[in-house]
Amino acid sequence: MQQIVVYFILACAIGYAAWWVYQRLQKANDPCEGCDGCQLKELKEHAKQCKKQKKSSCCTKK
Repeated sequence: MQQIVVYFILACAIGYAAWWVYQRLQKANDPCEGCDGCQLKELKEHAKQCKKQKKSSCCTKK
């Protein structure tokens, strides 16, 4: 019974470590990872919103 519990805890720890590494690799190409905020991050967020709304007035060039 103790071995089953140990194997279960080990499997959970390995699964969590794999998930953590996967999350870090997904964000590796993001230049704003860990940034508190700047104009570049605000522009990126604005661009994301514009893509969602497509032909919104916020995206039209003047």
